[in-house]
Amino acid sequence: MRIYTYIITLITIISTSLSVYAIDPETGEETFIAVVGGTTFGQPDAFGKGLVEEEGVFTIDTESGESPPIYRMRYKGVPFYYIRFYGYESVKPGESEGLAHIRCWLALYKLGVTHVIGGASSGGIRTDYDYDDLVVVDDFMDMESNRPQNILHYAEVERPGIFANYAHPYSPSLRKLIIEEGRKAQEGYTGKLWEQGVFVQHNPERFETAAEVRAMRILGGDLCSENIATVTTYARQLGIRFAAICSISNPAVGVRPFSFVDMQQSVQRISKQAIPIALEVIARIPRDAMEPEPVSTGERYSGSYTDPDAEMSGILEEE
Repeated sequence: MRIYTYIITLITIISTSLSVYAIDPETGEETFIAVVGGTTFGQPDAFGKGLVEEEGVFTIDTESGESPPIYRMRYKGVPFYYIRFYGYESVKPGESEGLAHIRCWLALYKLGVTHVIGGASSGGIRTDYDYDDLVVVDDFMDMESNRPQNILHYAEVERPGIFANYAHPYSPSLRKLIIEEGRKAQEGYTGKLWEQGVFVQHNPERFETAAEVRAMRILGGDLCSENIATVTTYARQLGIRFAAICSISNPAVGVRPFSFVDMQQSVQRISKQAIPIALEVIARIPRDAMEPEPVSTGERYSGSYTDPDAEMSGILEEE
């Protein structure tokens, strides 16, 4: 019986950790890439206009309710999904805004998505950051307390035998592609590309204070905004490769004065640069980002943290 249990354990570990591309529920086509839109990409309903083929929209059921609308798109022959502004289209009056993130990532996981690109316009904590700069973040700090920190526990999703380490929070293969495409600045674009940066997330729905920004700087933060830490956390827990094209739409509070109009105008300039970068990365993913990447999808293990010989949750126990 021990051999049988071992075989079941091995099958379960493999099936919960390998990238198994799901078939699109309506088109029957393999689609494993997605963009989770943030303010780096400007107006949510205008993503890719004039550049992509738009092929419809659908929703699916998740453990936390109906998903946000999932838009099918195609660029240079590569199909991908697009979810507007972190999935906030799914939030009903009176619901917690954190449900948007939960439903968004559960939907992507159920669809078999394995590669996701995101991005948020942010406040520049560093004094040498300027309007329209792009930052390919490589680490983050989460200082907010409103949203669930573990999507697996919240939605009762089981991925037994998967160690979701945050030593490398962002996918190296996707970061590499974003940096390479980001170096190809469009004519007239004045923003600078920063190839590393520490993202700091605070509680949503308000700006930080100048004192909070000073504290973030002391702790090593480079830029701050409201959503990227959450989506990075959920992507890693679900074994989805994720990388973000963050941007500087304003100095952080207390660094230099800025106005709403300053941010508004900067985001429009940024989106014209960031959207083509994201699309070119999508076109390259099937060729250049398909090698196994355990630092993004999770290291496989057996046993428990405290007892190496224990059976894992979800595995048949020896009789």
